[in-house]
Amino acid sequence: MQFLVGEAVIHSRYGLGHVKQLVIKQFVEGEKRLYYEISFPGSTLWIPLDYSTVGLRKLTVKSGISKCRRLLKAPAMPLNHDPRLRNKELSDHINEGTLISRCEVVRDLTAHGWHKSLSSKNADFLRSAKDVLYQEWAAVEEITISEAANEINSLLEESRPSDNNH
Repeated sequence: MQFLVGEAVIHSRYGLGHVKQLVIKQFVEGEKRLYYEISFPGSTLWIPLDYSTVGLRKLTVKSGISKCRRLLKAPAMPLNHDPRLRNKELSDHINEGTLISRCEVVRDLTAHGWHKSLSSKNADFLRSAKDVLYQEWAAVEEITISEAANEINSLLEESRPSDNNH
């Protein structure tokens, strides 16, 4: 996937960034390569052009946000009862790198936390997943991160089972 200088991009771990320039760097002796220089709040990342699809993608389109709105309001999928397998499955799913997979992870892990306290590892994972989701949502919808967070959390609340059903 090719990116343009100045283009906003999403990295699966670092969130919303901007392509600053293409640069030739030598991180390994004797091996100069062309890299995308991507700036994120508080950090810079250099990603080789030939590895640019690893964890990096263009922002989703507005129709992707519409799909996520429906997804976040939908009933959650149950998570694996084995904590080790659950963590691996969540990590694998989010590493698919799509907005849809991130929305599913946020929805399912949030719902899991309604029924049982999240482990510190799962709570950190959810916080990180939400942070990146808020950033992309805000960029695509041209709203603040706070507004994105409020909308996403409201949508998640809509999917929460009422106490009358238990």
